[in-house]
Amino acid sequence: MCGSKGVTRLLTVLLTIIFLSALSLKAETLQILTYEESPFALKVGKTHKGLLVDMLKELFSRTDLQYELKFIPLKRAIITTERMPGHCVLPVGRSQEREASFHWISPVLVSRYGLYSRDDVIIPLTTLSDAKPYKIGSFLGSGIGEYLTDLGFNVELASVSAQNLRKLKRARIELWAAELISAREQMLKQAMNFGEPELIFYTSLRAMACNREMSLEVKLKLDKALTSMYRDGYMSELYLEYGVEI
Repeated sequence: MCGSKGVTRLLTVLLTIIFLSALSLKAETLQILTYEESPFALKVGKTHKGLLVDMLKELFSRTDLQYELKFIPLKRAIITTERMPGHCVLPVGRSQEREASFHWISPVLVSRYGLYSRDDVIIPLTTLSDAKPYKIGSFLGSGIGEYLTDLGFNVELASVSAQNLRKLKRARIELWAAELISAREQMLKQAMNFGEPELIFYTSLRAMACNREMSLEVKLKLDKALTSMYRDGYMSELYLEYGVEI
């Protein structure tokens, strides 16, 4: 009789743990951090718009997870996500240094990068090495900025990407390293036209980086939802809508 009661209590405890775990998982609201990079993510008044904003809405609609989207500078978003459970940041370039610091939901964005010069200056570049003598603008937290820095290039980092247009216009930098689609949008927005890049030198798959304490269950749900979005053609249609090729 005593044994039967013990088994009953044990089952009750186990069921309670399972119930609370499921409830906790369902109730978790992930804090998703991003930064303004048109046409991928931007704020218009109190409205959030862009390819990544639409992608997140669809991604989470395919799970039972909740999220809140906030805009802060990329470098601060990366540090916050690394230190605080329940946070993710996107889009982030994966690198050897960052790889072990986060859980990765990937890919969320296919990006090609080029080097732009001023509209009144032509800097002929055949290979990336040809850019070694020049000062290159990027921004804090940018994977391409870190990539060029690691290769020994002279990189000057702005707080946000958009500042580099003004720096290039005023000859404070000689080349601007930028994602091609975003560069086109930023030039249009700031009424500056630097034409086509002198060199297209890098293609990357950018990801959503999440705090290492994210549970395996949550990560698997997001992985599964993202995979389904590629398989059923949602991502291809979304990219085409924004003029992005994959």
